[in-house]
Amino acid sequence: PTEARSIVGKEMTALEVYKKVASDVLFYNESGGGVTLSGGEVFVQPEFAAAVLKLCKDNNIHTAIETCGFAQWETMEKVLSYVDLVMYDLKHLDTVEHEKCTGAPNETILENLKKIHHKLHLPINIRIPIIPGYNNSIKNMEATAEFIANELDKSVKVNLLPYHRMGEGKRQNLEDVMNAFSTTSPTDEEMDKLKKMFEWYGIEASIGG
Repeated sequence: PTEARSIVGKEMTALEVYKKVASDVLFYNESGGGVTLSGGEVFVQPEFAAAVLKLCKDNNIHTAIETCGFAQWETMEKVLSYVDLVMYDLKHLDTVEHEKCTGAPNETILENLKKIHHKLHLPINIRIPIIPGYNNSIKNMEATAEFIANELDKSVKVNLLPYHRMGEGKRQNLEDVMNAFSTTSPTDEEMDKLKKMFEWYGIEASIGG
């Protein structure tokens, strides 16, 4: 009665999820869209994700996932067999800095990304959150662009995502505010400079998305 607690989700079977998304199939057909599984992290629930995606693929609905790529390759491969597009998060190319910021190194993430591209040949959109003071240095962005151009290829698209503060109220409800993460949003000029840098490497980049 005091609204101190509220239900924000419910358990569903893969078939129930499919029926829900299939109700919009006419919209997908008209817009060229489809179904995207994000999270959280898709590969935390690989069997469920694979079941939902298979139902979509079997019924000609375009499928996509968004992932940070931190999972065992055997787990990822089973899910990716039902995926048409991978949206892949890259947060920092230096593994030491990556671990400082996220709590985990990035070697597995980068190796999985290369396997998706070279082994499975799936279309990839790399999504890079631009977080001032953490990963927005020219050194890191150049290293990221070089990795994409040299270890993958220039067909891989990049979305540069400026950090925004819209989720901070939710975070404050979950964390010790005194020790909470804090930064500012990058300026339009900073974002445009980074976009042009990726384009200099021949990579198609866009801001947002």
